[in-house]
Amino acid sequence: MGYTSPSPYAQLPTATRRERNGQNAVERLAVEVVRREIAAMPASLVVQLAMWPDEIAAWARELHASESLVYNMLAARKPYARTRQQLAERLDVGLAVVDHLIEARRATPSTRRGPADVEPAPTDDPTPIDWTRPPYARRRDGTNPIERRAVRIVELDAASMPAATVVGLAIWPESLSAWSRAERLKSSVVWATLAGSPSVPVRDALARRLGVSLRELDALVTDARAVSVARRPPDVRAAVADALQPDRAADDAPRRDRRRTARPPERDDDQLGLGF
Repeated sequence: MGYTSPSPYAQLPTATRRERNGQNAVERLAVEVVRREIAAMPASLVVQLAMWPDEIAAWARELHASESLVYNMLAARKPYARTRQQLAERLDVGLAVVDHLIEARRATPSTRRGPADVEPAPTDDPTPIDWTRPPYARRRDGTNPIERRAVRIVELDAASMPAATVVGLAIWPESLSAWSRAERLKSSVVWATLAGSPSVPVRDALARRLGVSLRELDALVTDARAVSVARRPPDVRAAVADALQPDRAADDAPRRDRRRTARPPERDDDQLGLGF
């Protein structure tokens, strides 16, 4: 008697795989969350998205710096002025833009806002930040050139990101690890499921959490990832290059201004635990 696999993926074709195109329900949800919450996300997550498909760890190795040093710099635990300057060069923005992303006050995630957050406080400055005239207001509103780059890259490249990354963005600010604990599931099983080794309990729970069908979740996991825009042929990259670049007017002035703010940075204790 032949063995029949109980896997829900067993009947999927193995010879050819469809390629993800960014239209999966989970991918669209991830894009929506990033658009809405970019100003509330820690600097390290924003930078990781803005660097995609490169990774912070790989960039740190290029600098011959430790990964922990880079994450501590992004968490404003120490200035690390030289590394900030190198990051500004890597992202093609001015140093003042990097300083703002790291040091400015983050917004509150929309899912965690209480009645006091609905209306701005009388002391809050509602004026949009003018990126041509540093120093900038010490608050993040989602218009920082690095934030805009990160949003645009997710819009264009969600289909090239691992399923676990897409799901992690879709449930943000909750992390996959926290969600696993709340569901009494092993994190290792959750990650394995998103890597293609399915677990029926994990599939069911994740689909409920995301508000999508099992078919959509399965497609995210089993369909082939697209090639990221940065790694496509030059003619394809050129077609989207302008969309990835911050406004030049918003970039040139900060590049000329190298002044550092005197106010000590606010620390974000959760920046090291991205689970990205």
